[in-house]
Amino acid sequence: MRILIINWRSIKDPLEGGAERATFEFSKRWVKKHKCEVTWISPNYSSEIEEEVIEGVKFDYLGLPLTRNVIKLLFVFPFFYLKVFFRYLTKYRGKVDIVIDQVHGIPFLTPLYVKEKKVVYIHEVAGEIWKIMYPFPIRNIGYLIEEMLLKIYSFLKINFIVNSESTENDLLSKIGVSKKIIKIVYYGVTAPKTAVSDLPKKEKNLQIVYLNRIVKMKGIERGINVFKLVQKKIPEARLLIIGKGEDSYIKEIKQLIKELNLSKNITFEGFIDENKKFELLGKSHLIINPSYLEGFGLVNIEANRMGTPAMVFNVRGCRDSVKDGISGKISINDDFESMAENIIKYYNDETLRKSSWEYSNKFDWDIQAEVFFKELERIFKTY
Repeated sequence: MRILIINWRSIKDPLEGGAERATFEFSKRWVKKHKCEVTWISPNYSSEIEEEVIEGVKFDYLGLPLTRNVIKLLFVFPFFYLKVFFRYLTKYRGKVDIVIDQVHGIPFLTPLYVKEKKVVYIHEVAGEIWKIMYPFPIRNIGYLIEEMLLKIYSFLKINFIVNSESTENDLLSKIGVSKKIIKIVYYGVTAPKTAVSDLPKKEKNLQIVYLNRIVKMKGIERGINVFKLVQKKIPEARLLIIGKGEDSYIKEIKQLIKELNLSKNITFEGFIDENKKFELLGKSHLIINPSYLEGFGLVNIEANRMGTPAMVFNVRGCRDSVKDGISGKISINDDFESMAENIIKYYNDETLRKSSWEYSNKFDWDIQAEVFFKELERIFKTY
């Protein structure tokens, strides 16, 4: 099968996240097991690279790099749309079997020009996240365009593949998509195959890790305020911040840390490799994921694999990836005191640590890649 993926980010983009990692995990398995030709179109992340092959997946880079600068985004956004349209017409039309229109807020309008079978792969309905991430009037325009376009896709009966029950529920309730054209394909987890008896030893003093992109929608400011409440009760507690973000926003976060007198308790690790990531996850007592919304919350499962429970708010994605009392604790959204109390109560809970590890073993990329591929085959064969 010849598969074309259109995505806002490549797996090497500095802004890549769980959605890109999931797509890549599936794609490379389709190449290896089913001999698929998988091509992934996304914006350039480097002016020096126009195309490359990573584990069998062909990346075709167009346009300018993504940015979170609103003024620049207003130019990059439509420019990439046009580049995708012309690249499809000149290079891929009639030469692929199915096109995956991967949605990050706004879809790629593939029903207007793609003649092959199409599927929408969506990790979350952004909705109110537009209001958190962008200023007026961008947030209002984005919110309306997302809803309108997804409703058009629904009307045209384009099939949707989603990653969680929360995303499915949003499509059903907010967009009005028929349940008949929605298929849930869960994430797997890429982590060391560690036996529960061989899990790393935790640090002597409470250590919490934040592992996510450093952007407003991921709620890092909420996490720092929760940590402040914890630190008042446990002065020696530490918070490690792992992830990438815009320099200007990181500067704001560091100023908040300084104002809360937490500079000695919080360490920025920046972007680290996979080995270091799992080493720190293993040594930490808990992972804190204070996000306003997740597609699924893959980092929660990664932490669980290292025997590290997840502390989250009751928001979309996190309530899908975390089982309360089994793989972590779910607090009422925006209730900082409740989350702080859960951290203090459960950070040394050996039972929760073991059940978190057991829970993580349910997630398998190989199994889910097959579920996804069979759905693509079904859609391709449906006339």
